[in-house]
Amino acid sequence: MPHFMYHCVLMLLSYLNMTVMMNEEAWHSGIFIKRYFAPKMETQNNNFAMYTFNCRSVKNSVHEVRELCAKYDLILIQKHWLLPNELGMLNNIHPEFMSVAHSAVDISHDVLVGRQYGETAILYGKSLSNFITRLPSPDPRISAVVMQTDAMCCVYMPTDYRTAECHEEFTATCAHITTLYADCNAVHLIAAGDFNCQHGSRFYESFVKFANDNNLCFTDSRFLCNDFTYSNDSCTRYSWTDHVLCSPRIDAIANSCMVLYDFVNSDHNPLLTVFNCLLRNQNNQVPSAYGHVDK
Repeated sequence: MPHFMYHCVLMLLSYLNMTVMMNEEAWHSGIFIKRYFAPKMETQNNNFAMYTFNCRSVKNSVHEVRELCAKYDLILIQKHWLLPNELGMLNNIHPEFMSVAHSAVDISHDVLVGRQYGETAILYGKSLSNFITRLPSPDPRISAVVMQTDAMCCVYMPTDYRTAECHEEFTATCAHITTLYADCNAVHLIAAGDFNCQHGSRFYESFVKFANDNNLCFTDSRFLCNDFTYSNDSCTRYSWTDHVLCSPRIDAIANSCMVLYDFVNSDHNPLLTVFNCLLRNQNNQVPSAYGHVDK
């Protein structure tokens, strides 16, 4: 079987030049052209912006995470690769953000136990602290809070290594989210993060069952098409494994969902979702950390 090597080139173009560059007849055969737009949204005081990001070490991606904190309201992080005694670092990334986080490593013994593949964290603006209740999680693959009446779960599902144990762990994590949601006083649920599955993958059937069991909509699928959230370091494999699932009422107020392709420190790209009037206080004003989505 022949082996093919692909190379990627990123070009920034004006709108006037785009029509010429997107003309396939201008390129040799075997060259694929894909167009990405930088996210541009109208500034509205009732927008609430949440992003999920498998950062592949928050220490390496700290500048990108800080940049996202400066623009958006709620941050769901997977694979931060922090030990339990290092989780306080997340509170120092941005002066206006706090965190709830879990590590997958057992440091109670002289030899560290645990693979650093299950860590999750939620960063939220201090201006939201009065509206947020932290939820205990039995699984480091889940970090969760309740924001007024909405449960928000940051999820990092196991990778499929084609073993029965992987599928069992995937199913168990889904069950933990379902139980956590049922036991709290939340009315609606947002489950977002790296689900490590896409249409056609081995876990996808269990993924759909989890969504159906909790009456969740595939919010990211409403806005994305032929996008990818993961690419390997050699840019030869692409997949859409990061997802945003929402209860119908939350899905109905989702204004947009987009992949931020200009972040390069991780093999995943942040997935940004913007909601209209997700959170209101008694004065009918949104207590957003910055009041708007930065363009």
